[in-house]
Amino acid sequence: MRFWGQSWLRRRLAGHRGPSGLQHEPHSASSLSRYALAFVESTSDCVFFLDHDWRFTFYNSCAAAELKIKTDIIGCRIWERFPKTIGTIFEENYRRAMAERSTRVFEAYFEPLSSWYEVHATPVGDDLMVIFRSIDERRSAAEALQAREQQLATVFGQTMVGILHRDRQSRVLMVNQRFCDMVGRSRDELDGLPMSAFTHPDDIERGIALEQQHLASALPFQLEKRYLRPDGTAIWCAVNVSFVCDETGSPVSTIAVAEDITARKMAEEQARESQRQLSTFINHLPGIVYQCGTAAPWPFTLVSEGAEALTGYTAGEFLDGTIRWGEIIHPDDLPMVDGAIANSLRSKEVFDVAYRIRTRSGETRWMADRGQCIYDASGEPQFLEGIISDVTAQKEAEEKILWAAHHDHLTRLPNRALFQIRLSTALEQSASRNRKLGLVILDVDHLKEINDTLGHDAGDAVLQTVANRLSAAARPIDTVARNGGDEFAIIFPEIDNEQDIKTLLAPIQEQLHKPLPYAGRPLDCRASIGASIWPDHATEAADLVKQADIALYTAKATGRDKMMVFEPSMRTEAQRKVEMRNNARGAIDARSIEPFYQPKVHLSSGEIAGFEALLRWRNPHAGIELPGSIQAAFDDPHLAMALSKQMHDMVFDDMRRWLQSGIPFGHVAINASAAEFRGMDFADRILERLRNADIPPHCLEIEVTETVFLGRGAEFIEKNLRALSEEGVKIALDDFGTGYASLSHLKQFPVDIIKIDRSFVHDLASNPDDPAILQAVVSLGKSLGITTVAEGVETSVQAIFLRSQGCDLGQGFLFGKASPSKLIPDLVASWNPGQFSIPELDTLFLKERKQRR
Repeated sequence: MRFWGQSWLRRRLAGHRGPSGLQHEPHSASSLSRYALAFVESTSDCVFFLDHDWRFTFYNSCAAAELKIKTDIIGCRIWERFPKTIGTIFEENYRRAMAERSTRVFEAYFEPLSSWYEVHATPVGDDLMVIFRSIDERRSAAEALQAREQQLATVFGQTMVGILHRDRQSRVLMVNQRFCDMVGRSRDELDGLPMSAFTHPDDIERGIALEQQHLASALPFQLEKRYLRPDGTAIWCAVNVSFVCDETGSPVSTIAVAEDITARKMAEEQARESQRQLSTFINHLPGIVYQCGTAAPWPFTLVSEGAEALTGYTAGEFLDGTIRWGEIIHPDDLPMVDGAIANSLRSKEVFDVAYRIRTRSGETRWMADRGQCIYDASGEPQFLEGIISDVTAQKEAEEKILWAAHHDHLTRLPNRALFQIRLSTALEQSASRNRKLGLVILDVDHLKEINDTLGHDAGDAVLQTVANRLSAAARPIDTVARNGGDEFAIIFPEIDNEQDIKTLLAPIQEQLHKPLPYAGRPLDCRASIGASIWPDHATEAADLVKQADIALYTAKATGRDKMMVFEPSMRTEAQRKVEMRNNARGAIDARSIEPFYQPKVHLSSGEIAGFEALLRWRNPHAGIELPGSIQAAFDDPHLAMALSKQMHDMVFDDMRRWLQSGIPFGHVAINASAAEFRGMDFADRILERLRNADIPPHCLEIEVTETVFLGRGAEFIEKNLRALSEEGVKIALDDFGTGYASLSHLKQFPVDIIKIDRSFVHDLASNPDDPAILQAVVSLGKSLGITTVAEGVETSVQAIFLRSQGCDLGQGFLFGKASPSKLIPDLVASWNPGQFSIPELDTLFLKERKQRR
């Protein structure tokens, strides 16, 4: 800031000096010209004069007010009156002005007044004129401006967006570091650099067009573009462009504010790629992915391209309404589908329904439809979405398995399981109609001799012929079944007495007496027959079967080819069972029950997977015997429990000993009878034993046959099995497919393993149905995530076929017989997975091919 001209004042004052300078009168007003005095007093600046001895000779009213002078200080030395100026910038500049005879201009803080001042010290003759003014407001404003500029610089430098301000000649007026980092160039590098030099080539033309479009109106615009860095990499930015105009409204510079959106662009690209991959995945699924309306006929609003492969109708035909899904659902299944979807809408739960459709070619196929309803924010249903899969092959396999589970594969008659069901039903009907029922058990005579002399093909021919003749001679209301081996059964409902049975059997016996021509020789098809009558001989189905069995054994004992109706005197078989039970009691008391262990082997590697513990007992007279010699004991709940307890004690001791010795035995499977599941403590007892022996649950496997599932107490069995399964104990279904197999059991019970009965393995090379059944069972196991184990593997050919079909484990004489526990450590240690010679699969059906020739 400049003061008013000091030269003028100096001249005016110089002409009015006395001999000693200005007059030392108060304010020396009389010594100043009236012009100078008026000027000095009227100025807003503070003025005072000092003589060569630093004494005040004049001060104006502004100086008096600013310096808070209350008494006249004319003639006082400044250092005495204002001692705090001594040694300060004030004294320094005053003395330099007098010494150098030059004006000193400076800014200083005067502590007594707590203010900043701008000071001009000018020599006037021998005196010093000091003009000063407070600059507190100016400094505060400057400091505030500086603070705002620093804040702006901080925001400008730290903002997450890049800012570039350039004139129309591309000269940089302002740029922040963020923009420099984004484009990989410094301010100097950007100065004068054309925008096209650091813009992606594909974006240059569009950017220039947009700028030219908005330049005339000077309206801001936005665009998304890629800046190109010196290293060739690109960065996506959302750029807001605005113009700075001169007073005529013409743009003179451009401000670009750029936000890095590379991550967003990458996410969008990833989303597009994910959508593409999802679309590709959906359209290549073997089924149908869909969205459709919530009401029949459920028109599709989205459908995958798999629709054509499943139905013969294209996705476009479904979407344009040419055909609607409900129109190809089988009419008999339509109400069921409609009901399932309606229930889902009410409960807001997933629907899962299987039904049939008719394809464009007229073929009927099974579909599995699993989906759900999508609702809006208010809870109103919007559409259905889900996946439809073709389960025709699975349904056909299930039907085959279901049929196999209830029928004998050789004779195609009902098996024991279906026989039991039909017998129970027939007894209920007989009771309601007040009619009697006859039960007949037949054993084909001399079948073993035929098998031994002519082979199993001849024996099978006899069994098939007997089955056909029985079916042909029986009434439509009768049930003819094959219970297994050489045993058949017939249920005769609606009879009145024993004579009715004999009358019904007469034509059957007549047919059986006819020989079967086979390979140029006649084969005998005669049978021994035992019969019982409900309710004369028994009131329960099991007892009725027992009485018929006793009659059958009596018929066999009298010379075969006989028919006997049960009489109370027929107790031979009962006595034999009593002897079995007595032997079992003796074995329990003598603690002569002993487990033998047979290895189970991974068919894929030959490694030991585990062992099955098989019951043996030491007969003091005959040595080690099989459990068949005490079989009747397992029908007695108390004996069965005692046998199992003794067996389990020894098995758990063996497992604990092996674990402590570090023997990798895998697991041990133990058999459980129906008697053990009565009540709810079976699982608790097993788990308690495992805990006491410190045996991990996964080392134990429980094997049950489906006979355990039949009859009363199924709820206890299920609870016990589930309790074991939840703790890690595996559950195996033994003898699967031999007469009691049921798909409902696989669904109801926690089955981990299916054991394929040895009867299906034994005739692999001679019976073409056995491979089909095996394939179906293994396929079922795979689809349900259930391990499959084949029993009775005796040859390498059987092993390689089972392995080729995906069967997991094998058990049989090929891998080893059952051995006592003391031999197991050495067996495990010396086990060689490569010891089994596996031939090529081509040899498997060699015999069958030769026969076909």
